[in-house]
Amino acid sequence: MQTNLRRRQRQNVGAAFGLSLLLVLGAYFLLGFAPFGDDTILTGDLNGLYVNYITDMWRRVRQGGFFYSFSKLCGGSTLGLFAYYMSSPFNLAYLIFPVRAIPYVAQGVFAVRTACTGAACCFFLQRHYKSASRLLPVLSLGYSLCAFCVVYNQNIIWMDVVMLAPLVLWAMDELVDKGRHWPLTWLVLVCILFNFYTAWEVCLFTILYFAYRWWGTDHPAVALKRRFGLFAASGALGAGLGLVLLLPALLEVEESKGGLFAMDFSLTPNFPLWQLPYRLFFGDFFWDDVTGTLPNLYCGVFCVVLVLLFFAGRAPRRQKLAAGGVLAVMALSFWLYGIDLVWHGFKQPVWFPCRYSFLVSLFLILLAARALLDGGPRRLALALAGALGVLWCVGYCFVSGETFSVFKVGATALVFAATLVCVVLRHSPRRLLALAGAAGFAVLCVGDMGANTVLALRKFESYTVSGFEEFYDQNTQAVNAIRALDGGYYRIEKNFMRTLNDPMLLGYWGISHYSSTKASSAKELLECLGYVNYSTYGWGSTGVADSLLGIRYLYSDGSRPVPGQYTPLDTGTELSVWENPYALPMAYVGSSDALKVSIENSENTFTLQNAMLSALVPGTPDALLAAKLQFEQPEQGILLTFTAPCDGPCYLAIPGLTDMTPSDVAVNGTLLGEYFTGDSLGGVFPLGTFTKGETVELRLGFADSEEARAAIQVYSLDESVLASAAATLQATEPEKMTIREGGHIDLVATGTADADLLVLPFAWEDSAHWKLTVNGEKAETECVFGGFIGVRLSEGENHVELNYAHPGAGAGLAGTVLCAVLAGIWFAREKRRRAAGGENP
Repeated sequence: MQTNLRRRQRQNVGAAFGLSLLLVLGAYFLLGFAPFGDDTILTGDLNGLYVNYITDMWRRVRQGGFFYSFSKLCGGSTLGLFAYYMSSPFNLAYLIFPVRAIPYVAQGVFAVRTACTGAACCFFLQRHYKSASRLLPVLSLGYSLCAFCVVYNQNIIWMDVVMLAPLVLWAMDELVDKGRHWPLTWLVLVCILFNFYTAWEVCLFTILYFAYRWWGTDHPAVALKRRFGLFAASGALGAGLGLVLLLPALLEVEESKGGLFAMDFSLTPNFPLWQLPYRLFFGDFFWDDVTGTLPNLYCGVFCVVLVLLFFAGRAPRRQKLAAGGVLAVMALSFWLYGIDLVWHGFKQPVWFPCRYSFLVSLFLILLAARALLDGGPRRLALALAGALGVLWCVGYCFVSGETFSVFKVGATALVFAATLVCVVLRHSPRRLLALAGAAGFAVLCVGDMGANTVLALRKFESYTVSGFEEFYDQNTQAVNAIRALDGGYYRIEKNFMRTLNDPMLLGYWGISHYSSTKASSAKELLECLGYVNYSTYGWGSTGVADSLLGIRYLYSDGSRPVPGQYTPLDTGTELSVWENPYALPMAYVGSSDALKVSIENSENTFTLQNAMLSALVPGTPDALLAAKLQFEQPEQGILLTFTAPCDGPCYLAIPGLTDMTPSDVAVNGTLLGEYFTGDSLGGVFPLGTFTKGETVELRLGFADSEEARAAIQVYSLDESVLASAAATLQATEPEKMTIREGGHIDLVATGTADADLLVLPFAWEDSAHWKLTVNGEKAETECVFGGFIGVRLSEGENHVELNYAHPGAGAGLAGTVLCAVLAGIWFAREKRRRAAGGENP
């Protein structure tokens, strides 16, 4: 009988996998997603962040580096990116297939991971209730396709741990019932390695689950202390074994966010409490729920029916009280700010609220399974559940407001009533009626979760396969053409954007980047240089700033004008390619006067850039010259004229006016674009190239005021000055320079009395990060311009070597080794005890 039970359970797990997979494919078909159409599941963070990071990771692996990328902003650690975004076995699929196939890989990964989540849930339910009911695979759809898994599917960083959560609860059952603690230890370790953020939420929930299991069932009180100690020790050991990745990753996140923990335990409500029950209403998901505060709880109307029957049914009272206690704690966690903050690792989330709500969906499915597997419900239980269902649906009509939908309330009422009917039929003494009830319930589960999945997915912006392929082909063609012209070290940028992390996707060194683990020093410096929003090149900055950063090539799709300091190249590519003749190399030697330039309290990027250039090459006159502005009195907006002080490109900046709406910028009657948008807010905006003495009309489409007039800055670039200074610095390019992904720089630079500072335009970090040797002796890096790496040189040749290190990596490894030793000792003691005939805890 035990063999037959296990065989049926394995078959059910396979059925759960297949059902989830088929429903996802069905949703793809109905929505026209690949492979059945041109749309894809690529959206939001999946499109803008994760696939780019993963692509860059594979490129670094092939080049011999892993935890540092020069494609990240101005260079930065990627250990935090890996631990938080990429450490998933499913991401191997992105590495196996070509980058061009990313849309298809994303489709496949979502489908397969959803299927694995369904299989894990079915496994847990069967082991928990020691059942092989054929209805458990369809009930598992309530978890694999719950609102969290569908709405948050773009956040692939969390989904592996969501998949493992049922297995963690199974391990808790093993510990509580049998004293077997090793499954919990290994699963905690795996969760932390896959995503430490979501692992924290699961580990917190295991405390509630332990209380539910202990007080909800008949366990002897005398064993409570022993079992809880075993639970705590097992979880701590699992976390300790993951310290090799966990500790340095946490330190990196703390550095970039400026503080890891926010101890604000305010009991301010996040939302009106009456809205919470309707997070379980059919189709009640809106885009605002991604940016708001309400949790995504939906796991099927059929699940709501069964949970009501659980509380009104045959389960022991103590189990109902324990289950009610868990749900009450979770409801308070969603509702009250301070408790919600604890679940989020003491850091308020930006978008995607209640990132632990999948645990409630899983717990509700667990309670629903109990009601499903119990004997036929009593009439009183059915009547009570039906009455509550009517109140639930009627209440929706009063609280939904403008979002009211006849379809949604009708669908909810229909599924609710049909579920009650199926539950009654399933326990009919007549075999055909019982089979009809079971089949009807299965159809309801499939229809309910499938329909809700389609309704949720269609509300997100999706990107097409053809659009991705066209972008990748055109951009790769341009990047390859540049590399065919120049095999050295340099930066490339473009003045249009698909995502904030295009350099990582396309494999070039740029300055555009966004993640939760940014290089903070580079961020501040780039903002001061006029690259606004620090995550995208956008309109760019001046020729001086681009040159200091080593941006040698720029390519364009023609949607924006190219700054005048760039010269066109004939590459034969669909996208035009331009070269900056003044770009400095990725290492150059200048005067140590550069260490005296401060970016703090800098309100004028043009004068700051002049100071940078003249400090590197003493005696250099200003390359950026202020134009005299003459304001007119138009009926609307601001109208002014300026006279170009020299031949060359002109630039506009309006710092300080942050509370403004996007406004047109027109030069001599020609519209150039908008200012006060995400990539121009307070930064540099190119106006075109003019001759010395030329009068230019500039019209700005925002309200005229003395404050606005005082903030407007217009400067011209004297290219002859920049050319002279650039030539001096270009001549100092080090010999035998090698820069390798992973954070390795090796070069030979020549120092003189007047040029004694090596400048590397990569994000500066202190000696805890960069290990520097000069001529074989340890030295300290200098912070140049508040964000570049500087190395002091002696006269003559200097062999400089820099290697990136991660703070906490050594301590994390030591902690993991120590915990591994403790685990070995623990295992050996248990083995000896078993051999001696003793019992484990």
